[in-house]
Amino acid sequence: MVDTTKIADEIDGLADKKVKVGGFKLTFGSIMAILAFLSTITGTLYGGFLMWQKVEAVAGLDLDEYQAEIRFIDNKITALTEKSEQGIDYTRDIKNSLKNDILRIEKQADRTEAMVRNVLDDVRDMIDKASRRFETQREQLRSTQKGDMAELEARLEKLVQRALDNPLAN
Repeated sequence: MVDTTKIADEIDGLADKKVKVGGFKLTFGSIMAILAFLSTITGTLYGGFLMWQKVEAVAGLDLDEYQAEIRFIDNKITALTEKSEQGIDYTRDIKNSLKNDILRIEKQADRTEAMVRNVLDDVRDMIDKASRRFETQREQLRSTQKGDMAELEARLEKLVQRALDNPLAN
């Protein structure tokens, strides 16, 4: 069996123990500090080495390919910009043409409306004139008819009177 009290006493005494390395007497704490320092230096050197590799990889990149790709994308953007400007111009032309067409149609509609109004007025005038002529003709016919009737009546009365006055008629 292991005596734990003995191990605990040795650990307590470990901080006080000194080790002689290369002519230096070191305690357990100072050895740990030296190991921590060495591991920090080693980690820093390793990180620097990896960073150096990355810098070398970036420095060794062929930028011509990237520039060619950028020029290609720039040309596409320029072409799209030109096409969108052409589309805007075309749309503006369509809008102006439609506006002019609408104005022309409105003018034609106004002219047609004025013509219809004039024709309507002319037709009304013709109807009024025809009504007046008809009334005049009718009045003339009535008066002529009255005159004819009076004349006919007078002739008939004369005939009847002559017939009545005739001694042979009895």
